[in-house]
Amino acid sequence: MTEWLRAHPFVVLLLPLVAGILCCDLTGKPFNLLRDTEVPWLDSTRILRLTVMDYPVEKARTYRYTAGNIYLYLSKDSARTFPELGDIVSVRTTVRRPDSLGSFDYARYLRRQGIAGLAFARSQDWQIVGHTEHLSLTMRARRLQHRLCERYRELGISDAESGTLSALTLGYREDLEPDIKRSFQRAGASHILAVSGLHTGIIYAVITLLITCFGRFKPLYEDRLHRCINGIIIIVIMWGYALLTGLSPSVTRSVLMLTLMQIAYICYRNPLSLNTVAAAAFFILVFRPNDLFSVSFQLSFAAVLSIIILVKPFNRLLPLPLTSHRFLRWTTQYLRDLVTVSLAAQIGTLPLTLYYFGQTCNYFILTNLVVIPLAFILTVTACATLTLGWIPLPAALAATGFSSIGTLLAYPLQALAWSLNHYTAWIENLPGAIFTLPATSTATSAATSAAVPTATLPMTLLFYAAIIASYLTFRHSPWWLTIVAASLAAFCMLAIT
Repeated sequence: MTEWLRAHPFVVLLLPLVAGILCCDLTGKPFNLLRDTEVPWLDSTRILRLTVMDYPVEKARTYRYTAGNIYLYLSKDSARTFPELGDIVSVRTTVRRPDSLGSFDYARYLRRQGIAGLAFARSQDWQIVGHTEHLSLTMRARRLQHRLCERYRELGISDAESGTLSALTLGYREDLEPDIKRSFQRAGASHILAVSGLHTGIIYAVITLLITCFGRFKPLYEDRLHRCINGIIIIVIMWGYALLTGLSPSVTRSVLMLTLMQIAYICYRNPLSLNTVAAAAFFILVFRPNDLFSVSFQLSFAAVLSIIILVKPFNRLLPLPLTSHRFLRWTTQYLRDLVTVSLAAQIGTLPLTLYYFGQTCNYFILTNLVVIPLAFILTVTACATLTLGWIPLPAALAATGFSSIGTLLAYPLQALAWSLNHYTAWIENLPGAIFTLPATSTATSAATSAAVPTATLPMTLLFYAAIIASYLTFRHSPWWLTIVAASLAAFCMLAIT
């Protein structure tokens, strides 16, 4: 045990850090994690001077802006020009904390995102008074991201497919149609729309193949010097991709983890280990402790941990067939790996999925068998379109209507995005596709029941206890089955009551 702790120092550092963050959140001592959202002008009408920090999100009757540390809703009751990124707005309004939705503390959730409250203003209550050119790095990243999203529409891709492409490749989900978003969630493919480990892994794989000429030049990654050069190139490109996606929290976490993995690879260490994952979580929580309560943070690290721990045992349970045919061996290995990784990630995230969303997809393996290869092809094609799309084509092809590489690739891009949308919709409509827990008594009305977790925290902890005990049963002793049975029995009792 002592040797294991010495080999995993960041695991040792992470546990007291998490305990300290939880204590500070519960007691507010020695410091309040939400102190940045403690503002003195709540619930009082004032004239505020705010800087628009993001592009607007269109709602039914308003546009929602992130202005300073509040969400500002501007009514659509006029045809005047609305603010853009970097505009300075003078607004007369009242900032309030939002009401709770059942047992869901929406105000506290927003404060953990750095939002102090919500404000609403009609057309006569606000005006644009200036513009700032001193944009932060995040604001510049959002501007670049928005321009790239507009590029999809300029290529003639329809709104439904361009919204899917923007979410899949750039992490911009505001243009995603509600029906498509629901289909991805109910089909168990919502991880495709959140730019995270899968997408950075695809970009990393493509860059590595290009640098090493598809693995033909082994000295490029066997020598220490070349490892360092390749690692620096990969890290710079990956952070550039994170900048293109707007430096969202999910992609920042995945790129940070990949950076640590690349450093471990350069030092001839195991690139994907518990210590690497713990190091990424440790550095994130040191600078942004509120991320511990983020759903995406919890789901991403739960998925990675379960993949590291469970994939190897699952691979031993599903041995590859003995065959000398290279293509058949590669295909079966790919399918085996895809199934085991999907199963491991689903097991690790299932308790959290039930806790936050109250439902899960029963056909997640069937979904991933098609969605992940499509996402790979889409991501590579979209990156080629955005980076090389401006290059003109020869005159012979230009005469057919394809003036550049971008216009040529727009058609397969739209076809792939269309296939992805319709496949998830087909999975969603299969009989028995969704498992849903019964709603709890905390849901006070039909309007709020969708936002209320249908599994309690004790049920979630019991579910994880059953999973851990099951793993220890196969690895060590069958006596752990008693813990599995007791945890599942307590879980069922809580679910019934």
